[in-house]
Amino acid sequence: MAHRASPATRQTAPIPARNALPRAEARKRPQRDIVEAIWSLFCSIRFAIVLNVALALAAMLGTVIPQMQPGIQNFEPELNSFLTDAAGRYGDFSNVLYWAGFYDLYNSLWFRLLVALTVFGIIICTLNRWQPIMRLIRHPQVRVSDSFMAGMSEKAQFRSVPLTQGDAERMVTAALRKSRYRVLSEPLADGGGLHIYADHDRWSKLVTFVSHAALVLLILTAAGVANMGWREQSVFFYPGQPVNVGHDTDFSVRNDGFSIEYYEDGKTVKEYRHDLAVIEDGKVVLTKTIIVNDPLNYKGINFFLVSYQPVVYVQAKGPQGESVTFKEMGAAGPITATTTNGAVLVAFDDGVEDNLSVGYLQFSVPDHIITLKMKYYQDVARLDAENPPVYVQAYVDKNFETPIFDAFLPRIGNLKLPGYEQYALSFSRNTATVLEIAKDPGLGFLAFFFMVMAGGFTLSLYTSFTRCWVKIAPNGEDPKSVNISVAGLAEKNKVSFERDFERLAGRIRDNLASGTKAERAT
Repeated sequence: MAHRASPATRQTAPIPARNALPRAEARKRPQRDIVEAIWSLFCSIRFAIVLNVALALAAMLGTVIPQMQPGIQNFEPELNSFLTDAAGRYGDFSNVLYWAGFYDLYNSLWFRLLVALTVFGIIICTLNRWQPIMRLIRHPQVRVSDSFMAGMSEKAQFRSVPLTQGDAERMVTAALRKSRYRVLSEPLADGGGLHIYADHDRWSKLVTFVSHAALVLLILTAAGVANMGWREQSVFFYPGQPVNVGHDTDFSVRNDGFSIEYYEDGKTVKEYRHDLAVIEDGKVVLTKTIIVNDPLNYKGINFFLVSYQPVVYVQAKGPQGESVTFKEMGAAGPITATTTNGAVLVAFDDGVEDNLSVGYLQFSVPDHIITLKMKYYQDVARLDAENPPVYVQAYVDKNFETPIFDAFLPRIGNLKLPGYEQYALSFSRNTATVLEIAKDPGLGFLAFFFMVMAGGFTLSLYTSFTRCWVKIAPNGEDPKSVNISVAGLAEKNKVSFERDFERLAGRIRDNLASGTKAERAT
């Protein structure tokens, strides 16, 4: 007998206050900490695309915007000349580009930070995907639902096959293994069917990890090459003078000449060429003409051409034709580093004035000291047979307010100072070069990691992880036959997999037909 609750005893649930439920849910909802938020950000495909696009754009800017040669910041005339050319190209915006490091883009702080973020993102994505992919490779899901198989792109059905479940399993497994599939099977607990899983090229899933690891190591090695070796920037090589760079090296390198090759217009530079000779144990063991980006390599040490600077040889003859000894300004002793004919090298390294390098020389005459102040004007055109475009100011003793000579060298012939015509000064031009010298033992690792990365990416293009599922179930209409469903998918190269699946379905069909004939024969 049913009992109805009286109104007096009936209990009603209290009506919750407005917005009480949302507040309770908000209190119960777990909040992500900063580590989880960063992890999720770097696992995001969108953020990875943003980083890679930004890095690609930055690298593109490094090829579009002219880059300063290494070490040029140490030479004010060359740096000012570069910035002047850049201002002519970009106008007032050139100062912003220089401040932001776009003229030395690959060494700028923001580019290195972008590279670091990209590397960090690759590492996070790799760690995030490692466990699911290893689970997919080592412990795949054999048993799947019918709806899952129905959603596959490739499917095949074999109805009322007059074979037992065991015979059908053997026929299907043989066809899968002939197509080079790994085969796993899992029967249902009630014996009412069988599930088969097969995959092909499952280890191709790990190629991505190898490529990403090689990419990370490539970037880290490139960043750490400087710390693995050593680098000397802005090393001057004066004409004919061997230079030993130290670092326990047992050889020297000599500047044997510098030349500039022009195009047919005679103004546009085509190539800078620099002749170098390696001297070891007093003998020349190697000579090479280097150009920009084609250095001299000897015993693992690279000599890169960075810049060049004009120099001048100066020689003075006295009244009787004797050689006059020069000394540096402010120095007591004479200059001993001279050529075989007594000429002195002026490197124009005594300061900068009017954006031009300055050189000083002094020589003695009876009761007086003559000081020569020289500036080299590279934009003044003179033929090779003429005197170099040097502007000379000559002073007597300490009277630096009134020069006795204040003009360019004559185009031809010796310079004779007013009042001291018995002294003849001759000038000849030459070129000193500026090289960057580096020992980079990490270059071999760079090449190795690049080959591994390129090989991994190439292999991933020609391999595809393919999977197939097979369900063998008893035929409800005929207990002596089974129904077989086959479905498969591929992660890429789907057109090729469509043809492969057709061949696989044909092999399964042929095996089932052969098994049926053998069953009937017995």
